[in-house]
Amino acid sequence: MKVSLSELQLNVVDGVVARGTHGRTRGEVLSAAFVEQAQHMLAGGGPYDLAPRPVLEVERPTYGPVRFDAVLPPVTGKALPVKRGEVLRLIQMIGGQCIDFNGYNLHDYKEYLDNGFNRMNGMPRGKGSILWSGSPRIRPMYTILDCSPYLDQYYSGHRCNALIWETAYGPAERPNCQDTFAETIREYGLTPDDVHDSFNLWMSVTHDAEGRLQFPWNRAPEGDAVDLLAFFDTLSVPVICGGETGVNNFEPNPVRVQVFGASEATLQIVDRVDERMGRFKSQLTPRDFRLQDIRVERELTRDPTYQASFIRSPARETVNVELSPEAQDMLRSVASRGVYGPSEEKVVVGAFSYWYQRNNENPRFTRLAIRER
Repeated sequence: MKVSLSELQLNVVDGVVARGTHGRTRGEVLSAAFVEQAQHMLAGGGPYDLAPRPVLEVERPTYGPVRFDAVLPPVTGKALPVKRGEVLRLIQMIGGQCIDFNGYNLHDYKEYLDNGFNRMNGMPRGKGSILWSGSPRIRPMYTILDCSPYLDQYYSGHRCNALIWETAYGPAERPNCQDTFAETIREYGLTPDDVHDSFNLWMSVTHDAEGRLQFPWNRAPEGDAVDLLAFFDTLSVPVICGGETGVNNFEPNPVRVQVFGASEATLQIVDRVDERMGRFKSQLTPRDFRLQDIRVERELTRDPTYQASFIRSPARETVNVELSPEAQDMLRSVASRGVYGPSEEKVVVGAFSYWYQRNNENPRFTRLAIRER
């Protein structure tokens, strides 16, 4: 059987060849990996099972002293510098309140908390969850150091806005998170265009058969809190959602906000995360951009000097894979499931890819394992 592989796939195969554990040639490695993946599936394993993500074990840190403490009235927000190693605590004063959250790099507002990448990265839940900024910088931005089981996290929303309320209930001036964010970040010179998709805390969401959102009763009790550790200097922006249709149990309530200074223990955690996840070539900064100027003009016009410079499409090579009669029987069985493509050649490639991902740990972790002192 001849199998076509791209350069990337060949690099992965060649890495396995170099280990010497599954064969001395590309074909032998593909054959051995296919057999192992087929055996895994035929024994009841899933076709897309992945290796568990690594976790970074840390001890629960002590925090520095409180340097900010205020109560936010309903339908307000606060833009707060929360610097590297500092902890932002959000506390339910009455309970049942959803908090919408934006976060920016304090020194480069174009880097911000990115729900899209966090969804792609696995949508971690609860204590130890790591929240990332998005492409092209792609860095751990916060981690949840502490929370209760009542903290519902929602990564998949936009933020409520005036149009939602007007179309549902008619024209009126109603509080909405887009406008609350916009007013809050105006203190730092940002505009309504700079509001980004909200990371929602204490917001439970389900969907009906047509995909429409449903909002179960908000479970947050009085005094419930969440602690967010900043991995670099941030402008952190919590706002109190003003929705009165279920998100906040039909009545917005105040929230207490505290910022704790950095401590030796929190900075040690930040340093360990930087060491693990701040060292990759693909984490670009503005100095790496071909075009570094930020546009001032709103209208888009073509650059007449532009010359395209895309990453080239990878070349492909053909590899000969020999399967034993037993392996050929497995191939027919796996192919009949239709999970890896329409041909037996694609099945071998798909089986190798998921065999590799099931047996090789991805260094990009999604959470901390926090030990109690």
